[in-house]
Amino acid sequence: MQRFFSRSTLLPVFHALATASLVLASASVAQARPQLDVPYIKTPDAVVDRMLELGQVGPDDYLIDLGSGDGRIPIAAAAKHGTRSLGVDLDPARTTEARELAEQAGVAKHVAFRTENLFDTDLSQASVITMYLFPEINLRLRPELLKLKAGTRIVSHAFHMDEWTPEVHEVVEGRDVFMWTIPAQVEGLWRVTAPGYRDFVLRVWQQLDDVRATVTTVDEHSIPAIEMEVSGAQIRYTLNTLEGQYTFTGTVDGDRMSGTGSAGEWVAEKM
Repeated sequence: MQRFFSRSTLLPVFHALATASLVLASASVAQARPQLDVPYIKTPDAVVDRMLELGQVGPDDYLIDLGSGDGRIPIAAAAKHGTRSLGVDLDPARTTEARELAEQAGVAKHVAFRTENLFDTDLSQASVITMYLFPEINLRLRPELLKLKAGTRIVSHAFHMDEWTPEVHEVVEGRDVFMWTIPAQVEGLWRVTAPGYRDFVLRVWQQLDDVRATVTTVDEHSIPAIEMEVSGAQIRYTLNTLEGQYTFTGTVDGDRMSGTGSAGEWVAEKM
């Protein structure tokens, strides 16, 4: 038997099919867009400029911006300071936008953008890292940052690193900006040769950039090391002896330290 349907009968069917298609399409788009750990909020230009100034960026630096959004920090670094940069973001739409803006600014050859989870990003070549992330993300990231080479600058918009005290904290147009320098890792035992004084073993304890130490001489005398500081690859400490105070300043290079002080030149090897 042949059946006939009126237009009024078919309209609800078409409407239901169209609605179902839209729901499926929306679900597909939702699956394509990743769930973001940090919402996209633009950083004001004045804050961008100050972050780059605090990071002391220049043409010899390599900057990595974590959660780069529309790419304004890497683009500004390239345009104003000639800095090579990489921006990573979890949202492919932001990556596309950043690449287009870099082309418009004429700095595409100096910057790269990747759609990537920042915890998968190789940070080892960076001399400056910028970020605008939530505190809990900063803390998860902190152990990886501390593995970077001494002297690497970290600049964060809005959020801190808990007990890691920043070297600089400024407020720019009502926004907090923090800056840290990665300290050399000096915890452990060091055999120090100081011809102008005497040889000794330096025992160092380190928590972030807070360092404490004691000294044991070859004749087994214990001497307190006071005012010990580590800033990037630079180290300074003073021995408070019965004969007076001897100050040592120098540079840390992996398992070796060397420098000068009130007793002349000195070197140290990690034990």
